[in-house]
Amino acid sequence: MAADRIRALDGIRAIAIFGVFYTHFVDDNSLLGDLAVRTFFVLSAFLITGNLIELRDAKGFTYLAALQNFYARRAGRLLPTYYALLLGLAALDLVTIHDGLFYHLAFLSNIWFAMGMNWNPWVLAHTWTLSVEWQFYLIWPLIVLSCANRSVALAAGGAIAIAVAFWLACFVTGYYAEQVVLWPPFSFDALGVGALAFFFSGVLARPSRMRLIAVILPTALWGALQLFETSDPRLLVVVKFLLQALPLLPMAILIAVTASGTSPVLDRILGFRPLAYLGRISYGCYLYHFPMLWLMMQILWWVFDYPLERGFIELVVVAIPTIAFSALSWEMIERPIQKWRTGSRQKAAQAKKAV
Repeated sequence: MAADRIRALDGIRAIAIFGVFYTHFVDDNSLLGDLAVRTFFVLSAFLITGNLIELRDAKGFTYLAALQNFYARRAGRLLPTYYALLLGLAALDLVTIHDGLFYHLAFLSNIWFAMGMNWNPWVLAHTWTLSVEWQFYLIWPLIVLSCANRSVALAAGGAIAIAVAFWLACFVTGYYAEQVVLWPPFSFDALGVGALAFFFSGVLARPSRMRLIAVILPTALWGALQLFETSDPRLLVVVKFLLQALPLLPMAILIAVTASGTSPVLDRILGFRPLAYLGRISYGCYLYHFPMLWLMMQILWWVFDYPLERGFIELVVVAIPTIAFSALSWEMIERPIQKWRTGSRQKAAQAKKAV
């Protein structure tokens, strides 16, 4: 699917990474970070579903070859910088890194943080989302490559139902801890919505009054719920669930419209080259932003005897070097690997034709 190379989709990634930066550097009570993570999940499932269906429907399709192709592409895109970061942090001899290193290496960070009921080591706290993504990759390709579109869509609906069931269990028991949402089923709704958005992208991208209502009403309710306070644990579960679920349909519509190219205004805004480039390097921005925060805290303390405090100063001091380092990582590591893999695939295809 060519949608993963649409500049406007990179613009969505860029806006999402700004949301992460704002929550982690300026206001940790802001829900923009959660909204950004959910956006990444919906967009990822949307694109991955399209890529897998393209592999499944390709001429000469074989199940094992398609799986190999998919995992090789994902591994080449995500693993080199991830493992380089882990090894770099481990080399600094941070004890907390070593304590859970196996979990982080195995993309089980979400399990580590959920079981520990804390965010140590905090420099890797954000990697729980990457673990959920990889756990999704272990299951979803097996379903998409072996089933017809109707069955895949039903599986996506089932994933949403599983997420709702887990939230319902929290409501019934009255139990809701901060780390409970780190378990994979609590993200199945976003991933399921992303997959369904691919199948219904034509409907979602079609201009209509209903589409406008489907964007405005959930967004307005989401904003209003942020002002709601309660001490009732069961009511708190309902509010938390709605804050997670309400943005999903507007996100799906935005992604479908952007991928379809039916809105010139969105294409111009989201496809603005600097914004799109930031989206292109957003994986690095997300991966490096907490380690960079740790590094800048150490530098400012050692050199200037200045404790870096949360706020717009922290945003500027940490975000700028994070973006710069991510751009360097993209140009020197990620992009060359992608070019090498593309060249290898093209050579292999040419060799097959020659035979």
